[in-house]
Amino acid sequence: MKIESKSTENHEATFEVSVTAEEFQPYKQQAARKMAAQAKIPGFRPGKAPYDIVQRLYGGEAIAQEALDLYLEKEYSRLIDEAEIEPGGMGNLTKVDAFDPPVFTVRIPLAPTVDLGEYREIREDFEEAAVADDEVQEMIEKLRDQNATTEPTDSAAENGDHVSVMIKGDYKEIDPDTGKTDFIAETPQDFVIGQDAENGGWPIAGFTKNLLGVKAGDVVTTEHTYSEKDAPVESLAGREVIFTTTVQSVKRSVKPEVDAEFIKNFGEYETVEAFTDFVREQILHTKQAESQNAYIEKLTDKLVEGAKIEYAPATLEAEAQSMLDNLKKRLAHDGIDFELYCKLSKSDPETFVEEKLQPDAERQLKRRLTIQEFARTEKIKLDFEKFKTLLGQVQSEAAAEYARIKPKKEKDAFLNGLTDVAMNQAFSDAIFDRLIAIGKGENPEIEPAAPAAESVVEGSAAPSVSVDSNEVLDASAEI
Repeated sequence: MKIESKSTENHEATFEVSVTAEEFQPYKQQAARKMAAQAKIPGFRPGKAPYDIVQRLYGGEAIAQEALDLYLEKEYSRLIDEAEIEPGGMGNLTKVDAFDPPVFTVRIPLAPTVDLGEYREIREDFEEAAVADDEVQEMIEKLRDQNATTEPTDSAAENGDHVSVMIKGDYKEIDPDTGKTDFIAETPQDFVIGQDAENGGWPIAGFTKNLLGVKAGDVVTTEHTYSEKDAPVESLAGREVIFTTTVQSVKRSVKPEVDAEFIKNFGEYETVEAFTDFVREQILHTKQAESQNAYIEKLTDKLVEGAKIEYAPATLEAEAQSMLDNLKKRLAHDGIDFELYCKLSKSDPETFVEEKLQPDAERQLKRRLTIQEFARTEKIKLDFEKFKTLLGQVQSEAAAEYARIKPKKEKDAFLNGLTDVAMNQAFSDAIFDRLIAIGKGENPEIEPAAPAAESVVEGSAAPSVSVDSNEVLDASAEI
C-alpha cells in the first residue's frame, strides 16, 4: 500500500492510496468465493466455483469492485496507522481512479482538537447565597396553602375561594353544520377564583373573575367572542358563545396555624423555631445549588470562549444526528410523532433541524470537547469514596424500581446503569470542583497521574468500572 497525502482542510485529511497487484490478488480470490457463494452456479456447490468461472460469469471489474470493499474493510486500520493520523470517524471513499489494482482517494475526518489557551487565568466573582426572612415566611405560607382545608361559606365568593359549578356553553347563533346551538354539554367543574392557569384557561382566559361575588344557587351568564388568538380551533374564530354557569357551592380555604400540630407534618421538630430554621436551611441549600450551577455555567462559557476548537464537519453531523435520534426516542416514548412535534413548534423537520437542532448540537459539541480536554489537562481523577457514596444514594433511590425487575439479566443491567450514573456524577463533580477553584483564583496544583492501583483509596477494593475523560456523560457539557 502506498499512501500519498493530498490535502488537509476543514480538519479532514485526504489521501491517494495505491495498492499493488500482488497485495490485491488475495482479496480478488476472496471476492470471487463470496460471489460464488451468493449465486447458484450450475455444476458447483456454493462458494466452490473456480475463479475463472466466476470471472467469466460476472466480469473482472465486478470482482475487483467487491475485492476493493473487502480490502478496505480489512486494511482500513492499517491505512490509518501508516497515514499517521488520529481519525475522528470513518473515512469516505471519494474517488476510484482504478479498480485493478486499486488507486483511490479517501477523505478521513480528523479527531477533534482543543487548545484551552490561558484557561487558568479565568476569573469570575462568586455570589454567596443568602436567605432573607421574607423568603422563609413565603415558603411557610406555601406550606400552609398546601395543607389548607376548605369549608362551605355563605359569604359572597372572594379571590382564592373554591367554587363548584355546572357549566354549559351554547353558540349565540345556530351552528350551520349541526343545526343546533350546543357548544359544551352541561358538565360539572371546580374553579379556584384567580387561579385560571390551573385549568389551562378553560373555558376562556380569565373566566374565574366572573365568579367573584357569587353564592350557591346563583346563575351567571358570560358571553364571549373568540378571536383568532384565543380560539382553541381555527373554526371558532369570530364565533360568539354564551356560557351559563350554575353555582353549586362556595368553599373557603382555611389555613392551619403554624403550631406544634402543623409542624408534625414535616418531621420531628421540638419547636416552631426549629422548624423555621429547617425551612431556612432548605431554602439556603436550594439557593446554594442554584448559585453554584450559575457560577459553573459562567465559567464553562468562558472556558469555551477562550478555547480553540477544531473538528471535522462529520463530527458535528454525528452530534446533530445523535441529538435528533434521542429526541425522536423521547417523543416516541410519549406517543408523539416527530413531524407532529415540529408542527406544534410551528416549524417543519428540515427547518427545525437547521435552525434549532444544528446550533444546539454545535454548542453541546464544543462544550463537551472543551470539558473533556480540561479534565485531561488537569488530570482529574475519580474520588472513589465520593463515588461509593453516590452509588449508595442512587441505589437507595432506585430500590423500588429494582425490586419490580425479575429477570437476573435485566437486574444486572439495571445495576450497571446505576453504577455508570454514580461514576459519571462523581467524575463530573470533580471536574467542576476544579473549575470552580480556578474561577475563584485558587488554582490548585495539577497532581501527577497516578497508576490505577494507587488511585484507589487505601484499604478499599478497586471498583469494577474505569473512568475515561473522553467518556464523561454528555450531560456534563450541559450545565
